[in-house]
Amino acid sequence: MTTELTTLLFGAGMAALGNITHILKRVVEARAAGDPITIRRYVKANPYRVALGIASTAALMGLLIELDQITAMGAFAAGYMADSGLAILSARTQRSLS
Repeated sequence: MTTELTTLLFGAGMAALGNITHILKRVVEARAAGDPITIRRYVKANPYRVALGIASTAALMGLLIELDQITAMGAFAAGYMADSGLAILSARTQRSLS
């Protein structure tokens, strides 16, 4: 593994940006549906989901590091997909419990 520190830092930043982008998307969707939620309120209302999204992002970044495949878009996608995957699992769980 010969990944440079700047690549790791840039990748971590892009992964965080991807995670934040997906959270912002969920806030925008809620607001469009009539819920005047803010980002701060969303995070306070979903602390475990946000924490799990961050942990999932870190795990995906670990995979990219291990494979020596850190790219800007790959890291962004890892962050975005980590939170997106949680949204899909959460929706399935809620449907199955109904």
